[in-house]
Amino acid sequence: MEEYIKDYEWEIIFVNDGSTDRTGEILEELSSEDSCYRVIELSRNFGKEIALSAGVDYASGDMVICMDADLQHPPKLIPKMLHYWEEGYEVVEMVRSHSEGEPLFRRIGSAIFYFILKLISSTDILAKTTDFRLLDRKVVQALRRVEERQRMFRGIVDWLGFRKIRLNFVAPPRQHGAPVYSYAKLLNLALISFISYSSIPLKLIGLFGIGITVISGLVLTWMTVVTLVADENWGITPLAFIVVSNLFLTGVILTTLGLMSLYLSKIYSEVQNRPLYTVRRSLNFNESRKLPGSE
Repeated sequence: MEEYIKDYEWEIIFVNDGSTDRTGEILEELSSEDSCYRVIELSRNFGKEIALSAGVDYASGDMVICMDADLQHPPKLIPKMLHYWEEGYEVVEMVRSHSEGEPLFRRIGSAIFYFILKLISSTDILAKTTDFRLLDRKVVQALRRVEERQRMFRGIVDWLGFRKIRLNFVAPPRQHGAPVYSYAKLLNLALISFISYSSIPLKLIGLFGIGITVISGLVLTWMTVVTLVADENWGITPLAFIVVSNLFLTGVILTTLGLMSLYLSKIYSEVQNRPLYTVRRSLNFNESRKLPGSE
């Protein structure tokens, strides 16, 4: 690390998110060799988004740089990120212009996800952004105040605002091992993102219900009028009245559910009060820097 940040004091915080291999042992050995290497070992697997939040919570510097451990976030770009931070930018966001060896299906899925998110979200979240980013201390302090449990880390940072610059980079192939972030986890993250950054899906339910109610109400009114007033026999049977009436009531129910969902989503976001994560142990941290989630 010294070759990249020569003029700074630094620490490297590793977050062990409930790994089941020898990661814990390796990190313990590494931290015993140099006190600049610090370790947070979570009590179980809380997921990447929570693990990132834990690392940011424990960081003490004037700025924090978040990186994946698979070396697809090139450390050689750190000086460039620091340069823009020195110029006054509070968030330096790295955008993946190309990722070597990324499966076609994942690229297509990512493009669809960001397209939908951009349509429905009020927050500006750029496609192909990554968790590889520099955060000023002001951003870190604001991020710590966010109590959202089901979170998309980069989305929260974007939501916070602050002065930002975006830099492109090419992600090299993964150095070792295979990705453990499955398609199921990616789908779950996508759903959380849609729910967290837009109420449009809930509103669509209500609008859909209103549309059905209005159309079926007009059709039912027309059927009633022509049956009672018109001289011509339109052949409208009692069964047709029942079907359209049921359609009208279905629209009313959907409209009601849409409104209830808006209130329930607000209540749900406010009442959850569990800790974001729990820490099994931390290495090379002073007692004063241990947070409520620690042992």
